[in-house]
Amino acid sequence: MKGNEQTAIIEEAQAVAITHFIEEYGLEVRITKQEMLPTYVASQVNMEGHVVGEEEQRFNISVNYKDWTTLNTILSPELNNALNKGNSSKEEK
Repeated sequence: MKGNEQTAIIEEAQAVAITHFIEEYGLEVRITKQEMLPTYVASQVNMEGHVVGEEEQRFNISVNYKDWTTLNTILSPELNNALNKGNSSKEEK
């Protein structure tokens, strides 16, 4: 795979991950690290990041670049707690 093609895949995977967090959780996130796995291992890009303005609220997510689906979303305890607090305050209204 050529460098330009790999860069384009990584950029699209980042956009998919950011959109996922907006649509699923209503969160604006920043991707801080990404790694495209070798094609013989898996067709995916693994990423790390955090909620904008809340660096302790971290996550890991993978995006399959064959069908642009998200996989293996892992939330830090801080992010998980923030999401749970947001859900309980919505339920109280």
